[in-house]
Amino acid sequence: MQTSYRFVNTNIQDAALNMALDEAILLHHIRGEAPPTLRVFRWSQPSVSLGRFQSIEREIESERCQQQGVALVRRPTGGRAVYHRDEFTYSIVIGKQEGVPTGVVAAYAYLAQGLMAALQELGVQAVLSDEHVSKHPSAACFASSTQADLTSDGFKLIGSAQVWKDESLLQQGSLPLDDRSAEFFELLRYPGTATRAEALTLYREKTTPLHTFAPDASWDNVASAFKNGFGSALSETFVEGELSTSEWELAQQLVEEKYSKLVWRKERITLVQ
Repeated sequence: MQTSYRFVNTNIQDAALNMALDEAILLHHIRGEAPPTLRVFRWSQPSVSLGRFQSIEREIESERCQQQGVALVRRPTGGRAVYHRDEFTYSIVIGKQEGVPTGVVAAYAYLAQGLMAALQELGVQAVLSDEHVSKHPSAACFASSTQADLTSDGFKLIGSAQVWKDESLLQQGSLPLDDRSAEFFELLRYPGTATRAEALTLYREKTTPLHTFAPDASWDNVASAFKNGFGSALSETFVEGELSTSEWELAQQLVEEKYSKLVWRKERITLVQ
């Protein structure tokens, strides 16, 4: 087993491959064929990633997504829909053997130290949310706060979700850089225009993008802050590296078998939303 922690920037990929890559890294880590890995990445087109158990029919305007060139993909993790445009996406694969504590809240709190350190490097003070249940349920991830989320001045900044498999976990998260909420909410299914407008207002009352607090932070600045922040919080050096040929090949296989579809959500796996 490799011991050094790995930092990987896979740059711009399509939605299905981005999700497949995260699962490929997780499966390699389980087999002892990949080190703990922090991955940062971008999307080749505006995309909505759906929590593993979300109902597309009830919650997403699929035809509108298609008309506007927005890709739909299901995540291996739980949670609600996330809009990937003008945002920063990260994932981390790590396990109990690296000291991650058991228990949902404990594991989130452990990894949140890296997120808080990353934000601090960008000049933003954040805390782990203690609001476990949203009073206004929504299809949108950032409309609901959980124990996995980071807030600053009462505004949610980063939303994250986990999935455990064997002794390893994958955590995926999103940090909006700019406010794209109006166009995102047009892609969510609501009974009518007034209901959608009310939901958007509530969303904006509790959520704000990074550029509210750090207007000059670029995507590359954030990537560097995440690498340094997680390294500092976990007392490890994340060495810049690449994915193995085997990881890429497995990811391509997972695209074909799984992530090119939206209907595999009933597969059994230990999931944390």
